[in-house]
Amino acid sequence: MKEYKDYQLQGNNTFGIPARCDRFIEYAGEEDLKEMYKQKVFAGQWMSLGCGANLLFCGDYHGTIIHSVAQSIEKREETAQNILVKADAGIILDNFIEYSVSNGWGGMENLSAIPCSVGAAPVQNVGAYGAEAKDVVERVHVFDTKEGTFRSFSKEECTFGYRDSFFKANPQYVVVSVEFRLTKAPSWELRLDYGNLRSALPSDFSPEDALALRMIREAVRQIRHDKLPDPAEIGSAGSFFKNPVVDRTVVDKILHDYPKMPFYEMPNGCKIPAGWLIEQTGWKGKKSGNVGVYEKQALVLVNLGQATGKEVWELAQHITLSVKEKFGVEIYPEVIKIPQ
Repeated sequence: MKEYKDYQLQGNNTFGIPARCDRFIEYAGEEDLKEMYKQKVFAGQWMSLGCGANLLFCGDYHGTIIHSVAQSIEKREETAQNILVKADAGIILDNFIEYSVSNGWGGMENLSAIPCSVGAAPVQNVGAYGAEAKDVVERVHVFDTKEGTFRSFSKEECTFGYRDSFFKANPQYVVVSVEFRLTKAPSWELRLDYGNLRSALPSDFSPEDALALRMIREAVRQIRHDKLPDPAEIGSAGSFFKNPVVDRTVVDKILHDYPKMPFYEMPNGCKIPAGWLIEQTGWKGKKSGNVGVYEKQALVLVNLGQATGKEVWELAQHITLSVKEKFGVEIYPEVIKIPQ
């Protein structure tokens, strides 16, 4: 366990926003969490931080930030059809996906290149190209910071929703590790029909190909590279807004004026791409001081250099209002504002 005082967080959030916290603790596992509990770290102001890819610091954080650096991967069960793998929270999600694909384990390839940690994946129920973390999460192991005990949540107990889970509303639980149920050939359930994924695959692609998972992963990575900025070069949090889910009546009303509007049928309504809504209001590529809307994807807000969190948040509010006025649809940030 390593501890730092008055810690600079600019390198710990993908927006590259300068902010400080009173105390920053790197921990490597369960014993460190128990020690922090003994030291009453969780009795004060605290939060858990993964890759910092879904946070917007609008000021300094006056409290303790904890960050897992645990990196172990363990096979738990294996059959001819699938495998259960336990991964520590501190692992970069894309590194775990690479490990899985290299071993021929399917289910996570569509989530490639999402900037987050394994621990954050179930909390946010991260998703992309028709797949979500909930599709493969079997169990989540956590530390209860109020009781000082460890417990496990089944998939059902996680109550996953769209970019949501039980843990998002109950931050007392720190994710320690996640068990993923992944599939083995020929039992792969490939998802190829979301967005332009299928057209991005090689012309000779076959679901039966031994390299199918690798091809899908590389196609997803290329698509994301082409339309999303590299946080190492341009600060951003990836998709800033959630795609709104609305009643079919709302969709029909918009289709009257925009017959080519893309949308997707959902069990509880229809999902409209927030990026499309934002682009129609004219924000794509626009700049406002040190922040802007990415020229290749209107869903992404970017730090053009020396931006503050408050500047980013103000731009987000202006965009939200524009979409509401034009379409009567509310869009909400996927990014979490700190302090809230």
